[in-house]
Amino acid sequence: MSESAPSTPAPRRVAESMYEALLHSDREALAAITSPEIRIHVTNDLAYGGEYAGLPGFAALFKNTFDLIDSRIEIERFFDAGADTVVAVGRTRGTGRATGTPFDSALVHVLTIKDGLLVGFDAFVEDQPITAAISAAAAQN
Repeated sequence: MSESAPSTPAPRRVAESMYEALLHSDREALAAITSPEIRIHVTNDLAYGGEYAGLPGFAALFKNTFDLIDSRIEIERFFDAGADTVVAVGRTRGTGRATGTPFDSALVHVLTIKDGLLVGFDAFVEDQPITAAISAAAAQN
């Protein structure tokens, strides 16, 4: 009897797994589904926006984000947008860490998944509410 090769998870399942790992701050689970060569783009107008690369880039994105805001991503829906692309639509809600000012922003994440691994993550986020929450203290001084 021959052993069958493990099946590659569907792109949507990989996307769902990423958000589950983020929700539980499970870095091992996140690393297991992320390509070491991942390419990341985050809305440039955000203080933590820009281009990131590789697993160190993913870690830097989260550090840069969490240094400025305390937030929770809530995905309202996923849809497939081609064989390797999953789009997640939802909101991020939280507060600016230094200010305590709340925010509620719409988001769209475009995830590219190949061979069961996340290879691309493009985050488009309504930047004004987050920027206001981050900089509220500066405006008060």
